[in-house]
Amino acid sequence: MAEIAGVILAGGRSRRMGRDKARLPFGGYPTMAEYQYRRLAPLFGRIYLSLKEGDAPFAGAAAIRDRSPEPSPLAALEGILEGVDADGVFVIGVDMPFVRRATIEALLEEYRRGCEAGACPPALAIRSEAGIEPLCAVYSPAIQPALRSMLALGRHRLGELLEAVGARYLQTGSADEFANLNTPGEYARALRR
Repeated sequence: MAEIAGVILAGGRSRRMGRDKARLPFGGYPTMAEYQYRRLAPLFGRIYLSLKEGDAPFAGAAAIRDRSPEPSPLAALEGILEGVDADGVFVIGVDMPFVRRATIEALLEEYRRGCEAGACPPALAIRSEAGIEPLCAVYSPAIQPALRSMLALGRHRLGELLEAVGARYLQTGSADEFANLNTPGEYARALRR
């Protein structure tokens, strides 16, 4: 069975929130990062936080450092794929707390099915009713040359990377499931949800 590691992207600047989203309390946990980590841990043999700087938001979390000066998920993905030895890496944003476990399981199963058929997909992302969800996707280490080429050209859009590598898509989920918590208002509504 293909090994897929889990990674929570927690190194963003949180400009619109005004403070570090990964460190906000959520779901009965002291931080959103720990909430995501604990709910995803049963699905993966290994799970990491991708951080740009500072300590992990909670004790015991394995971290991968994003060494790029660029604050982009694409730049973080470069460090993730270099730092994790696995057949694929599932990536999710720390600020996406409503993605259902069943959705993630379906994504992992579909990726493994491709690997068992002889070739892991270059990437497998969710396509929801809201569109493509590049921060709820599995990425193969085989895409590293394409990723590096994009970064060398100053291009940082994950959607463009998915297109360039011939990603596959799994159609599932509602727009609400993939909501990002980017502002204090969105965070407040999520706490009431």
